[in-house]
Amino acid sequence: MALPWHIPLESIHKPKKDFVKSSLLKHYCGLNIHDNPSEELQIGLMCDININNREPITIQRLIASGMTVAHLNIRDLEPDSCGKIIQSIRQAVYNYSTELQYVYPLAIIIDVRGPDIITGELKGGPQTTVEIEENATIRLTTDATWRESGTSECLYVGYDHLTDLQPGDIVYIDSLTHNKIKLVVSEVGDDSVECSVAIGGSIGPKMAIRITQVPQENNNTHKNGYGSMESIANSDASRQTFELLEDQILWAVNSDVDAILLPNVQTINDIRHVRSILSTQGNHILVFACIDTTMGFDNIDKLLFEADGIFLDRCVLSTDLPVEKIFIAQKIIMAKCNYLGKPCICKAVINEQIPTLCVSDIANLVLDGVDVISLELHYDSPLTKLAPTYDAVRMAEHCLAAAAVICRHAERITWQPRIYGNLELMQSPLEEPSKAICVGAVELALRSQAVVIICLTNSGRVAKLLSHAKPACPVVAVTRNCRTSRQLRFYKGVRTMHYFEDSKSTWTLEMENRIRVALDYCKIKRLVRAGDPYVLVVSSRRNIGYCDSVRLLYASARNTIVVE
Repeated sequence: MALPWHIPLESIHKPKKDFVKSSLLKHYCGLNIHDNPSEELQIGLMCDININNREPITIQRLIASGMTVAHLNIRDLEPDSCGKIIQSIRQAVYNYSTELQYVYPLAIIIDVRGPDIITGELKGGPQTTVEIEENATIRLTTDATWRESGTSECLYVGYDHLTDLQPGDIVYIDSLTHNKIKLVVSEVGDDSVECSVAIGGSIGPKMAIRITQVPQENNNTHKNGYGSMESIANSDASRQTFELLEDQILWAVNSDVDAILLPNVQTINDIRHVRSILSTQGNHILVFACIDTTMGFDNIDKLLFEADGIFLDRCVLSTDLPVEKIFIAQKIIMAKCNYLGKPCICKAVINEQIPTLCVSDIANLVLDGVDVISLELHYDSPLTKLAPTYDAVRMAEHCLAAAAVICRHAERITWQPRIYGNLELMQSPLEEPSKAICVGAVELALRSQAVVIICLTNSGRVAKLLSHAKPACPVVAVTRNCRTSRQLRFYKGVRTMHYFEDSKSTWTLEMENRIRVALDYCKIKRLVRAGDPYVLVVSSRRNIGYCDSVRLLYASARNTIVVE
């Protein structure tokens, strides 16, 4: 018996010639609007999981609608609530995997942050609110005598570097009303800054402040006396709340999450500080840097080399960068991520009331090369008050499914230039064997019009290199490592199979069994049909450390066939 690539060449159907247009303009002119979308979604879809949708059945329905990454914001929740949500996510994945009869890899990413910069108490007490009027003047001070007596004319700010600001810098204060309060620094004193109010609003005590032009402190561990993960674990500082960044990261390591989202990253020291806290116990966790300020955007090149990926929330960035330049920043960030092979997550909103306004935005994100789209789904829609029978969870499913269809249509019309893959990667010196093998596999897949690239990997590095080379067909990674299968969800074009069958006595049998499982998966997903060519990237020996073999094979209709 033999596996199903030993089929006679005369039985192989000739693939149709799909000529690539010489220019993007001709490509768009030749599109057929009546064509079906692509079979398999290449990018990932990320959704927030919180108290509104934490039930396992709700999460399972979101997974069935297309969710590949679950986002959990632990900053506003207690540890017990976060643990219950994680447990619900695991239960939903187990239930869904049981129905599919294979392990569904759902990645989990969490938000973390250090202590906020906040204002002090107000003069009238904890229930007092103060109106900050537009075009007025207000003073922000670090003088402790104002800590409990703030007014509309002067507020205490617990930030030692407040006076490092320069005239013209912007300060944002969270408001009790809809918009953030915007202050423009006009004068800097010894212990205070004078600001003019550009956008007013109402505030209460202890409101969060965003100061965008001054680097944030990242030495919180030294303030609390905890220099390592071990000292935190042995202390009593991480039991009840998530007030400290170290507490949040320790909880993430113990909960076996796949990635951390670090807000307001401005310098590489912010990322290095988090990695030092992760230490050796959590060095497998991916760290995504959020570009929230102009300073962070200006340091994007350095941040990309230090971080595992980038997260872009255009609404947050627009508070520091002119709105008319946001689309330029989007193009730059995604292009640089694609150039270096780092995943890029971009936040988008799909409006349930006027969904047509969101179609072009989501499609353009796909055309720009985003790896994961973070969808903001609203469960507190005003329609719930107008229609008693309105089902917010079902509407969220519909929005998620609609976004998946939009992305599949966008992926179908993506222009594949005549050059193969990532031109810079192809022309650069290939200093290591894995990169050379992956580049060769992508070129072979293009010239043979292969429908899929199957790779066997443990750490996931081969699959990441294949994704970086931008093949025209999807990549199916087969791995025994459950964490690897989940983390590869952040990379565009990569689909993972968690292989958990008993290990075979020889590597040849083990390799053939993994290939069989991958082919079964591809056939179920209709990625491979009888006679289709596909490329296989494997290692010739067990534990060799890298893939050293590329094969062009053809799929048969049967699992095994007799070879004379």
